[in-house]
Amino acid sequence: MKKKVMTLAASAAIAVFTLNSCATINSGAALSEKAPIGQKVGEAESTYILGLWSSKGEQNNIKQAAENGGIKKVTQVEYIDKSVLFGLFIKHITRVYGE
Repeated sequence: MKKKVMTLAASAAIAVFTLNSCATINSGAALSEKAPIGQKVGEAESTYILGLWSSKGEQNNIKQAAENGGIKKVTQVEYIDKSVLFGLFIKHITRVYGE
């Protein structure tokens, strides 16, 4: 009975650690000291698998995010990374604000 409980506890711990996820947001400072955040928001995203392959190649950059939001003047940039299964899958989002 004790062996079954230990096996179940170990299995539960492995499941919890394997299925956890993490998200980080790195907000860049405004590109000019007195610039407002801006009225428009644009995003570009891609998913990385094993850190080797990206679902959208190199299309996850500030220029693409600005184009997606119709922004001509970028005032602030954010990078958001969401990691699943200890970094096996990583969703990278570039978000820009501006006019």
